[in-house]
Amino acid sequence: MKRLIKNKLTAFLALCLIIVVLILTFKLRTVWWGFIDIFFFFMAAFSHLVAVFIADRSPVESRTLDTFSFWMLIGAFVALLCEFVAWQIII
Repeated sequence: MKRLIKNKLTAFLALCLIIVVLILTFKLRTVWWGFIDIFFFFMAAFSHLVAVFIADRSPVESRTLDTFSFWMLIGAFVALLCEFVAWQIII
């Protein structure tokens, strides 16, 4: 499992998946706060991708970026939950 997480191709595909989800759901997000979860998911994927690419040259910064990525992922799930609740109240 650790080899899969530290794989450059997997990190790049995760970033591409977030971009595809953003493109496909753009019309569904009618308010500005509808993009908060996508922003957090994008930042998590992007920082993990950078962390994977610099792991050989700078392991300390790579661990720092992975920690940042982890917190962005937690923020994404919190934002996703908050958006779900907000849409239930609005509708």
